[in-house]
Amino acid sequence: ESAITNKTKAIMPVHWSGRPCELNKIKLIAKKYNLKIIQDSCHAIESRYKGRHLIFYGDVCTYSMHPLKNLNVWGDGGFIITQNKKLAEKLYLIRNHGLKDRNLCKTFGYNSRLDTIQAVVANYKMRNKLDNITSKRIKNAHMFDKILKSNPYVKTNKRESHLKEVFHLYQINVQNRDKLQKFLIKNKVDAKVHYPLPMHLQPAAKYLKYKKGDFPIAEKISKETLSLPVHEFIERKHIKYIATLINNFYNLKKN
Repeated sequence: ESAITNKTKAIMPVHWSGRPCELNKIKLIAKKYNLKIIQDSCHAIESRYKGRHLIFYGDVCTYSMHPLKNLNVWGDGGFIITQNKKLAEKLYLIRNHGLKDRNLCKTFGYNSRLDTIQAVVANYKMRNKLDNITSKRIKNAHMFDKILKSNPYVKTNKRESHLKEVFHLYQINVQNRDKLQKFLIKNKVDAKVHYPLPMHLQPAAKYLKYKKGDFPIAEKISKETLSLPVHEFIERKHIKYIATLINNFYNLKKN
């Protein structure tokens, strides 16, 4: 709230890794300052906040169907949902050059139409695969939680009962992150860092004139966070193998 100025138009919460933000609190702030809520839900297909779909807590939810996302297509794609009919009509125009029909351009837009083949794949997976994908990711993440909770060098997120997390990523915060990542990769585990350089220190953000130390929490997390495979294709034995490797790295006994 302290970052809001008279130039602020919207709040853009990111439901990182498939864990919803505290939307009730965000909604109260948005109402107080008459701001829109544009949710980055690209990791959060099928997430819920207090049992309700995320769209009930904002104006727009944006979703990705990148090949690595929970709901993916065979190329790339994405979609937006809203309950605002006027906004939906504007989005329909913008995605197709602003064309009302073949000969009439109401506003300048983009070529953001989803390829028909990708739409067929997305519709099929949404109807026939998404529930199974979601439940398996949740099950895998909870197994990681259970095995890693006794490791004092590993911090997992506290699971909140009012949040349905869907685990596009399974993230832990660890000591000696870079050495652990190399160790896991050496042992054929696809451990990744999302992301090593915070947004405010990216070259593209130089014009904002932020410097190291301006966002200390983001900088600390960027040095500690590690993502482990949690997708629907890994098996129980794989999770145990990964967790055992992590415990071995820290010279802990096998759980």
